[in-house]
Amino acid sequence: MNDLDAIIAEMYDTVCFEEGERPDWNRQYRIFAPGARLVRINDDGVFEFDMKSYRVDFEGMIDSGVMPSFWEGELWRETRQFDDMAHVLSAYETRRSRHGEVLNRGVNSIQLFRRDGRWWISAMIWRREGRSVRIPNEQR
Repeated sequence: MNDLDAIIAEMYDTVCFEEGERPDWNRQYRIFAPGARLVRINDDGVFEFDMKSYRVDFEGMIDSGVMPSFWEGELWRETRQFDDMAHVLSAYETRRSRHGEVLNRGVNSIQLFRRDGRWWISAMIWRREGRSVRIPNEQR
């Protein structure tokens, strides 16, 4: 696994948690660059976040009971790298637990840069499947 693979794997791992737990926010803050921008798109609209507001939104779903546990795993990936810059298109599926029923699928568009010998996520936008959006099962 190279460094770029490792940061994508860590990005997925940090968001997963079991009932009674929380995402590992400290690890997330270490992989997202200061000022990183996150955008969630679904059939309900477009929702923009910085890391702080993303955490508040995510924690609100946990506290309300809407999301008592969460697992997200990668289905396939397309990577374009140009030296210290990379774009990763990564399809995913979500479940309540690693072996639970699939709840949603979607795609993450992740922009990264390498500085000081490591990769940082500078922006991420994701789109869940919806009324008119379907994610292919495998990379084409």
